[in-house]
Amino acid sequence: MVTSIRPSATTVAIIGMGSRGLGLLERLVAHCLTRPAPVTVHLVDPQPPGPGFHLADQPDHLLLNTVCSQLTAFADERMVEGPAPLSGPSLAEWCQERDLRLADDGRTVRVGEGHRIRPNDFLPRRLLGEYLAWAAEAVVAAAPDCLTVVPHRCEAVDVRPGPAGTEVVELADGTLVDADAVFVTVGHHSLYRPAAPAAEPRLITRPYPLPEALDGIAPGERVAVLGMGLTAMDVIASLTVGRGGRHEPHASGTRYVPSGREPGIVLANRSGLPSRSRPYLAPDRVRCAPLALTADAVARLRSRRADGRLDFAADVLPLVEAEMELAYHRTVRARECGDPAAADREFAERVREAGYETLLEECRDRWGPTPLDGILSAAAAAAGRQWADHDAYTRWFTGEVAADLVEARAGLGVSPLKEALEVLRDHRDVLRTAVDAPGLDDASLARFFGEFSTTVNRLVIGPQLDRSAELLALVEAGVVRLGPGPRPKVIAPAGQGPWILESTALLRPASVEADHVVHAHVHEPSPARVPGSLLATLAAAGRIRTLGSRGGPAHGLAVTREGQGIDRAGNTQPRLFFLGPHTEGSSYYNHYVPSPGLPSRALMDAELALSTSLPSVITRKR
Repeated sequence: MVTSIRPSATTVAIIGMGSRGLGLLERLVAHCLTRPAPVTVHLVDPQPPGPGFHLADQPDHLLLNTVCSQLTAFADERMVEGPAPLSGPSLAEWCQERDLRLADDGRTVRVGEGHRIRPNDFLPRRLLGEYLAWAAEAVVAAAPDCLTVVPHRCEAVDVRPGPAGTEVVELADGTLVDADAVFVTVGHHSLYRPAAPAAEPRLITRPYPLPEALDGIAPGERVAVLGMGLTAMDVIASLTVGRGGRHEPHASGTRYVPSGREPGIVLANRSGLPSRSRPYLAPDRVRCAPLALTADAVARLRSRRADGRLDFAADVLPLVEAEMELAYHRTVRARECGDPAAADREFAERVREAGYETLLEECRDRWGPTPLDGILSAAAAAAGRQWADHDAYTRWFTGEVAADLVEARAGLGVSPLKEALEVLRDHRDVLRTAVDAPGLDDASLARFFGEFSTTVNRLVIGPQLDRSAELLALVEAGVVRLGPGPRPKVIAPAGQGPWILESTALLRPASVEADHVVHAHVHEPSPARVPGSLLATLAAAGRIRTLGSRGGPAHGLAVTREGQGIDRAGNTQPRLFFLGPHTEGSSYYNHYVPSPGLPSRALMDAELALSTSLPSVITRKR
């Protein structure tokens, strides 16, 4: 039986109630608390609101890659342009209020057992899921009487144009919802769906959910893990501590004690380069405003292009490199004078007086060159390197990880190198302004979402520093061995034979056999290529299109700056909005939870979409 829900007031539907959908709801509640207006909001998600992919049943060894004080579901006045009447704890504060404590293993969290959770602790992902579920209940409970919340624990299967300028959302149970605006925030939607069958039964193309995806790998077998980023660290943790092994303090730093249930792990990737560790975050670290990489500078460069589209290499990359070099020198200066805030003021004043180019020349004359040359290119970082054999490559690789750990432990505000790299995180919003419409030219779009974003991930979206120390301990224990250098050739088995990884970059060839291969570099597929999903249905109907036609790796949805979908014919869909990871390419780095006390692009995008669709209800500027 089809049930049709007709709007009696302004009606919106939010499809997908993970962190991005929760942000939309929080903004809607905040505005209706400040300026009451009759609104009905339908929340469509088969899962409870809040957690999204941060599932509560994940084991504790699957950690967040952001410290707990930098995660919140509640906006403050510094985060948004609109009102912020709701208040609530950050993840760190929420844990402290409940006396949740972190064990000495750095991952197990229990009530009253271990040390009090600190602002710069990396916590299990399940805790973020529990926190977001609690926050969703708190946000709904705070809604004023004028705002009616209607939950639907069901999947949306289609969105079609409706009568009188509405959108009709069709649910899997047959319910039809008429809405004045629809917001699709389905997040990492493909990871909820079964992976396509692999061509070979011993090939794991998507290692989630963990640890279940790895159950077919038996103790003592050998598994090749392809990739060295966060997914690879999840896989390694699941196959080691997740199987009863443990890391313990040792005179050399960290020692791994095997359980006997581990497989042998071969770790390899295309570049041959390790990911850099996330640095220690001192509570009093000074976050400085950009001096070269500013939104105004990007806007000026855009104004010089006839079509408004930027050449990333010519226009934006020099600003990025200059900002990183300035951050490096400013940290050196802060260490000299003992006052980071004074160093920040000194550099900012000098830029106002003479420009950042003059300041850079003065810094180079005073302190000499930095280790940043070529760091934004994996090809440049590996250029000229040759390894005689597998042992030489292993020594080099572990030496690089150990050297980076020294910088990571020194932390932000102390390590000039880590401060320079943190520019890529601190000023991500400026990079977003470069990607926002009219964006980059086609070649630049391919480069940005190819080599550049991959390099950024390796440099600043790497593992927690404890994970890097544990990787060295696993190599020392013989549980993990490095693959045969960069760009190994992966040869599929013949019959029941093993997988073979052959070197392509060692002077003395080497090879290693494996019983299984895990692709540990998960990429969200094109929204149009997830059979049975809402986005695939909308793409097939021509209501949305992807950026795939421009070539290159960017294949997210084409949307306006306001988040409105663009259809196959190039027309804007005025009442159909898309926010989150599936718009990657139209914007940049859309998969994150907001941080307190800092402008939040996720929440400001939510306000922009809401004010575009509901101008009589939403006022963005205070």
